[in-house]
Amino acid sequence: MLEKQKDYFATRYSLIPDSQLDFESIKGISKETKFMNWLTSFEAEKKKELYYRGTNYTLYCKQLSDDCFLMSFAKELQETIGEKTDEGIHDTLINNYKKCTILIQTQNQWMLIEKSSDISNGIESQKNLIANVIFKLLESKNLCFELGIMTEKNNFWTYVSTNKDCLTDIDITLSSPNFLGGIKSVSEFLHKTKDIYNNTSVDIHLKNKEGHLIIDPENDFLQDVVRYTSSGCGKWKIKTTTDKTGCSSSDNPYIIQLPENVAQLKDSDQKHISSALSHMKRIDPECKKE
Repeated sequence: MLEKQKDYFATRYSLIPDSQLDFESIKGISKETKFMNWLTSFEAEKKKELYYRGTNYTLYCKQLSDDCFLMSFAKELQETIGEKTDEGIHDTLINNYKKCTILIQTQNQWMLIEKSSDISNGIESQKNLIANVIFKLLESKNLCFELGIMTEKNNFWTYVSTNKDCLTDIDITLSSPNFLGGIKSVSEFLHKTKDIYNNTSVDIHLKNKEGHLIIDPENDFLQDVVRYTSSGCGKWKIKTTTDKTGCSSSDNPYIIQLPENVAQLKDSDQKHISSALSHMKRIDPECKKE
């Protein structure tokens, strides 16, 4: 019998060090090593807990290989159950944890996140919640943590081409220099702003209320910006005079399917995980060569 499958959306995490040096940074420990140490610390600590904005969160994490981890992200919810009494059924509040599974590959800084409406409504909201919780848990390491949804860069150019005569707004967020150092024009731009302002991201907003924005697909810097954000190191959103909702990088993420109970880590689950990561290597144009 075929196992029920769950959708996972692809994200890339960014690690942004604070300009204020901590003891580990002074010793030459890189941001990547800090994050890896944080992941491997689950083996001894078993779990990490955080009370964030009125809700309890608990994270578990198992190491599967040198660069692969399986995380369980749990959110405490209060639910009402009916209890039978001599006088009738009484409503009683109970605490219940809902969870999603996250497959982490550190070489390419991927996080494949199980879509879960129990965690949050919509993948953008779910992604932001997970990023904020992990960011809070990493604060002691002087690391900023961000997640960006991975999508096909042609989604941007196709929408621009289709709506070239009515473009009103283009919003672009670039995470400060991190994984994609090979995109030199963007990396150099971000390094300059980071050195001056110690910012974690840069927002670019282009607007023409009449819908006459000129977006040149031959512009090298803009090509690099779209490539950078579509690879999960930022985000983009486009609006037109005829489409106020617009199109964004989170509308069409890369989707991977894994078995519903993949966290049981049966032999078959391990094969599915390996297959999912192999698929990511084929579709991610920024994938590091082994």
